[in-house]
Amino acid sequence: MIYDKQKQFSLEEIDYMSKLDLQNWIRFFFILKEVEKKRLKSVLEIGPGEGTLKKLFAPYAERYDTIDVNSKLSPTYVSDVRKRIENINETYDCVIAADILEHIPFTDLSNALPNIYSYLKKDGVALITIPHRASHFLFMSPTNIPHFIRIPTGFLSFGSFYRRFIKRKIWIDPDHEWEIGDGHHTINDVAEVMKSAGFTIEKIEKLIYVDFFVLKK
Repeated sequence: MIYDKQKQFSLEEIDYMSKLDLQNWIRFFFILKEVEKKRLKSVLEIGPGEGTLKKLFAPYAERYDTIDVNSKLSPTYVSDVRKRIENINETYDCVIAADILEHIPFTDLSNALPNIYSYLKKDGVALITIPHRASHFLFMSPTNIPHFIRIPTGFLSFGSFYRRFIKRKIWIDPDHEWEIGDGHHTINDVAEVMKSAGFTIEKIEKLIYVDFFVLKK
């Protein structure tokens, strides 16, 4: 059976809602806290999925727009992240791309990231999460501060050890073209493309399942 990777681009909001889980909520929490902390008023979200971020934050924003290739999600702009939308250059305080860039080939980041950069106002911020294939652990301190521990894939089970070190093929989500930690792409590889697009990396946080990049224009 051949897996149909294109099917993901025609899903409806309810389909994304069925996939909503704890790791998504942790990702959303850190994104929303960053938006609130920086008082970002105009937001462009690329790949809104089930629309959780928009439903939570749009009431507090002066402007909240979306981009998606899937018209069923009713985005503000029906477009691919790799294609520049010229009439929104320097329009937004913030661009959010949560678990989006891994759905395009890694070589296409050099097209997508400059587009994201162009949509931001001066001193604007891009909030980007990208899956990091590894074993993740979450624990809470006595003061309820979350902490995350990451162990490279291949060290916690015989199956993962066999795939990584014998077959030399690390499993990733079949909908993804690549992931950080997939044996071919590192966090430094991603960071270099971000810098080449003009961004300053303000911080990188290791969360469950993803790396969270806060980028400054």
